[in-house]
Amino acid sequence: MAKYPVNPSAKSSKSTPKVARKYKYFPKTKKELMILVRKPSVNLGEINTSKITDMSSLFAIQGLKGDDVLASRDYSGIELWDTSNVENMSFMFQGAKTFNQDISDWNVGNVERMHAMFHNAISFNKPLDKWDVSNVEVMTFMFAGAKAFNQPLNSWNVENVEDMTSMFAGAKNFNQPLNKWDMSGIESMGSMFSDAESFQQDLEAWGGKLDKGVDVDDMFEGSGLESKPPKWYKKRARR
Repeated sequence: MAKYPVNPSAKSSKSTPKVARKYKYFPKTKKELMILVRKPSVNLGEINTSKITDMSSLFAIQGLKGDDVLASRDYSGIELWDTSNVENMSFMFQGAKTFNQDISDWNVGNVERMHAMFHNAISFNKPLDKWDVSNVEVMTFMFAGAKAFNQPLNSWNVENVEDMTSMFAGAKNFNQPLNKWDMSGIESMGSMFSDAESFQQDLEAWGGKLDKGVDVDDMFEGSGLESKPPKWYKKRARR
């Protein structure tokens, strides 16, 4: 059974001059940024986010004051954000049911936590394959309940990720190759594809690098691989 989390561009021509961005807002803390994104009049593209290190729960719908604004938020301009100093993106779009902006050009090279980042973001289905996730350690519930998501991720460098528990649980449309992932650092993959009913990819390549003690409990329950899991899984799964 799946577990669910509880919350604590077009290329420019060389002859085209680069136009300086004009910003109206310069938040220095997560609190200041959260206040801005909850104001309908604020264009997200006019916010300079270069000083922000924590974007966790920024657009999450969690029954808090201001959620009504976020629920109908125009996300235009967010694709231009400078995320180069961000370290935490956990819960960032959790429950953001209308979010489907292209954020493929974000610099996430310093991010360490992406726990539940797109959890229940049911409309999101944009490419993320260009992201540098080499510093990420936690991807638990990252796409859990993201029913529309089905984008390539095989190019990701996940060698530093330790926990992928329920990463794609309930991601009903996801069915992309992941055979190139380096899973040598993984400690837990419990319920990773639970209820990901479309997922049927070949993951035999993972078996040779997995640590003996890695948690794989209910990894494929309710998924397209439940009846035909990888050979290594059959040897490791709880009996």
